[in-house]
Parts: sequence; structure tokens; C-alpha cells
Amino acid sequence: MTPVEVEIRSLLKDDRETRLFGRHLGTLVRSGDWVALTGDLGAGKTTLAQGILEGIHPGMKGRSPTYVLVEVYGEAPRVVHADLYRLASPAEVDGLALDDLALGDAVVMVEWADRAGDRLPLDRLDLELRYVEGNGRELRIRPRGARWNEAAREGLLDRDRWSHALYPGN
Repeated sequence: MTPVEVEIRSLLKDDRETRLFGRHLGTLVRSGDWVALTGDLGAGKTTLAQGILEGIHPGMKGRSPTYVLVEVYGEAPRVVHADLYRLASPAEVDGLALDDLALGDAVVMVEWADRAGDRLPLDRLDLELRYVEGNGRELRIRPRGARWNEAAREGLLDRDRWSHALYPGN
């Protein structure tokens, strides 16, 4: 039996909503998780990754690893944040040693994950950001593997699980 592909879509009006979804996701990720981020240049991948980092380690600020390629933050769990934008081919992913950095208690976030070819684990959460007409961006969430499909079935990735943070006091 072929598994059903699930896709959850949500409109994110601005950077604040993008960061808030990231913070929510940061409360869900655990050691061993991989999050693959894709989308056009400037679509909000780094903002989303920064939100995830803040959700894992409140108060910790991340930066784009575009030029250094990989940043590592915190402990328990350690957060590995990679940016593949500057890579010329999927073969260059091997040189980043992401699999080695992922060992132990790490959560791995990969921006420009579509440049990795088949070098990322199959069990991961795929997040795609697309510009929409007017303001904002569309977030497309695609769970891959049992862990993230279960989270989707439980509604943990649905907007109503995190949108309350947009309107404090309601």
C-alpha cells in the first residue's frame, strides 16, 4: 500500500507570523529531527529557522549561515543550521559533514534543501515558502516519515495550534 502524501498549507502575513510558526515548531522538534527548508531567495527561510531556534533555545539568536555554510547552536539539543545556497552540486553536501554533526542530540535545519539532491534523510519535515500575490507568503508543510506524519495526524502542525501567539490576550 502506497502512503498518502500530506501537505498542510498556511498563509503567513509577515516576518512576525513566520517567526511565530518557527517558535511553535521549535517546541515540537527533538533530537534526531531534520527540517528541510526551501523557497525563493528572500522568502523567509532564515526567519523561519531563527524562529525554530528560538523555540528550542528561548532567547538564543541565530544568523544566516550563507557564507560559513553551517552554524551550530546550544546544547541538549544542539541545533545545526546549514545553508546550501552557495553549493554548486549535491556532492558538496558530503563535505559539510551534516550526518556527523547530526549524531547524538542534534536537530538539523537545512536551508535551500532542494540543492542537497538525495543526501538528506527521508524522515524529515519539509517546509516550503512561496510568495503570494500582495503581502505575505504561503507555507507548505510536507511531513516525511512516521514521526512527522503522526504530528500532522494529531494536528500539531495546524495553524490553530500556534496562531494564538499572534493575538496575545485573546
